Amino acid sequence: MKSFFKAYLQYTRTERMGIVALLLILVVLIAVKASMHLWVSPQIDTMKEKELAAKWEQAKRSGNTVTMPQHAFEPSGTPATLFKFDPNTIDATGLKKLGLKDKTISIFLNWRSKGKVFRSKEDFKKLYTLTPQEYERLAPYIVIHNPKESSKQFRLVNLNTADSAELVALPGIGAKLAHRILEYRKEIGRYTSADQLMEVYRFPDTTFRRLKQLITVK
Repeated sequence: MKSFFKAYLQYTRTERMGIVALLLILVVLIAVKASMHLWVSPQIDTMKEKELAAKWEQAKRSGNTVTMPQHAFEPSGTPATLFKFDPNTIDATGLKKLGLKDKTISIFLNWRSKGKVFRSKEDFKKLYTLTPQEYERLAPYIVIHNPKESSKQFRLVNLNTADSAELVALPGIGAKLAHRILEYRKEIGRYTSADQLMEVYRFPDTTFRRLKQLITVK
């Protein structure tokens, strides 16, 4: 301590005043941070939160479709509509209606285009950028259908006549993969076997297994 005072006294008067001023500023900043919660209160509409919570719980118990204000989950946008959905077949429009952010939707569709198959509700929880609150909100409405039953929702697609829109409508096929399928068809003239999809650049094996019953080469 004595060495500290000796070193302090060796500074000029101006330097000593500067040190004291800096210490005072630090003390003020620490005091402001510590007491901020006493004079700054978050603007929360308690009544609206209670109303949303009650509406949500009622919807979960009844299992019916319910419309909730989008601002409860995102800064702005149209109202979010909760309804039963299968993550293996739902499209971007449906995800948007559920109130998911554009970034989350893009990641979801890209994930599924690479062959991701949802076998349980918990698989949906692993979606990157999906918050725990969003998952808890959507979990009661997730319905995983039997893969054979889900395939009935898609009509048989002819690889030799299909356009990009028909291909993208198939499970696991995104815009890029559909483009590569069409480009390979131009290269070989026509598909003679569905197995030729595996010759398409970076075509996922898991996606091919899902599509075998949904495609033809007539």
